[in-house]
Amino acid sequence: MEFGPILRAMRRNPFRFGLIVLEVGFTLAIVVNCVGMILDARKELGRPSGFDDHNLLVVDSLPFAKEFQDDNYLDQTILEDLGLLRGLPGVRAATNTRLRPWQGGGSSGMFKPMGTERELLRTQTYGGDEGTLDTLGVSVIAGRNFTREDVVTDPNATVFPVLISKAYADLMFPDGDAVGKTLEGVRPGSVLPVVGVFDPFYNPYAWEIGTYATFFAGTSGSPQGVRYLVRAQPGRMDEVSKAIEERMLALNNGRNVTVESIEEVKSDFQSGMAIMVLSLNVVIVLLVFVTALGIVGLTSFSVTERTRQIGTRRALGARRADILRYFLLENLMVTSMGVALGLLGAYGLNIALVSFMDGERLAWWLPMIGMALLWATGLAAALGPALRAMKIPPAIATRNV
Repeated sequence: MEFGPILRAMRRNPFRFGLIVLEVGFTLAIVVNCVGMILDARKELGRPSGFDDHNLLVVDSLPFAKEFQDDNYLDQTILEDLGLLRGLPGVRAATNTRLRPWQGGGSSGMFKPMGTERELLRTQTYGGDEGTLDTLGVSVIAGRNFTREDVVTDPNATVFPVLISKAYADLMFPDGDAVGKTLEGVRPGSVLPVVGVFDPFYNPYAWEIGTYATFFAGTSGSPQGVRYLVRAQPGRMDEVSKAIEERMLALNNGRNVTVESIEEVKSDFQSGMAIMVLSLNVVIVLLVFVTALGIVGLTSFSVTERTRQIGTRRALGARRADILRYFLLENLMVTSMGVALGLLGAYGLNIALVSFMDGERLAWWLPMIGMALLWATGLAAALGPALRAMKIPPAIATRNV
């Protein structure tokens, strides 16, 4: 093996070889962390909400008539709208709630088991009614669903039956006995009996509490607007969407009505992350391409610079395979130095991302794949110039170069 001559050549040209080592190391550090971020983003992009997203519509009623300022009129309008929506052909379920899956629409609160000294635990909070869970497509796994009699319309009420997600129930009641218990919050006097537990639930706008949810049995609406969720039967989304605005305005034309699919809401919510994934893919391709060009340039320059030396070696009996092996080995050594430097950089950058940007730790296999990628890229980039070097004839040694 030609380790000695290769190392001597590197010592004679430290700047040239050092730049390639740094380039390979930088590429490995960036590419590995970019791939880790892409994998994390794709996991979030593919994460299911647990809802029937493909068949859900969000309907916003935006009143402008003065009659909507009256609470009784507003409550009666909500009941009439629900009756209309649930009776439309192609509608499987409908509910009055501020929840807007993949975007928000609710609030958050902190609760604990009533009468205990436990710490308050945060959860997403929404209004809901007897049709909420069926509209979302989630199921009661313990206890019961709301009934129409549970729905509270009195603004001065202090008792609100609640449904909580399994994730929040497990957090609040680790022994699995949530149903029948009562919660209390920061506001004194509120009594929140837990009538049921549902699953699954995921609404990502709430970040770390995305799976913790509490539905209050109560009317959701104000003179500024009322929201409904409508679940269409499979294959009938367009039909239902077109009918909703026309029928609701025919029922009460003192408002504007907008209809949007949850798939559109989800797409808007995820657009930023999708752009980030695309951008990181472009960065990876460009970095690997530029690194490959650098290796091609280095090897080509080395071949040109040592043409006469190669001819002399050939004249002294070196085979073509020996010349090929020399340049591929030189490339492998340079790439390996860069890979070693890149591993340190990759883990250092990842520690910074985890510490300051709430990133995820690198999976152990990502650097391994990155190393293999750069070794393969280096060998492929050096192969062309190395093949050209092995074809240099022995007679070249007798010429002036």
